[in-house]
Amino acid sequence: MDARLVNPFITALSIVLPQMGFKNVARGKLFSGNQFIDNQGVLINVALINNLTGNFAFTMTEESAKRLSSVIMMGTPVNTFDAMAQSALCEMVNIVASNAATSLNKEGIAVNLVPPALSQTATKLKICDTNYIGIEMVIDELPVAIGIGLN
Repeated sequence: MDARLVNPFITALSIVLPQMGFKNVARGKLFSGNQFIDNQGVLINVALINNLTGNFAFTMTEESAKRLSSVIMMGTPVNTFDAMAQSALCEMVNIVASNAATSLNKEGIAVNLVPPALSQTATKLKICDTNYIGIEMVIDELPVAIGIGLN
């Protein structure tokens, strides 16, 4: 996969997450997967459409999702991963994806986004037709796997 297509997503993560209140955003190792990303408990997916198609997906444990949601909601305790916490996390993913899409559009690569979809039931999600790039991220000591699958 072409690095110029993946780099805007990595850059968006490093720019957007600190603005949302996260103190430590560290990229771990890169990995690849074949079409399907495993759901670790909570999976949020943003579909990419137009000239560039595919998916941008975040997956994490429910405990990580609750703690991340709490930061996004300015420290509000999140004891259950309810609709408000889910909405906050989806909005975070949407902002990151929008930032990346804006960068790609500026480079002449037309990308539109489908609003985020959250799943706690699916065990796997097909994010592309071939292989995807995965990024291990550690956000305030919470592990999150990100898949970028482009067709």
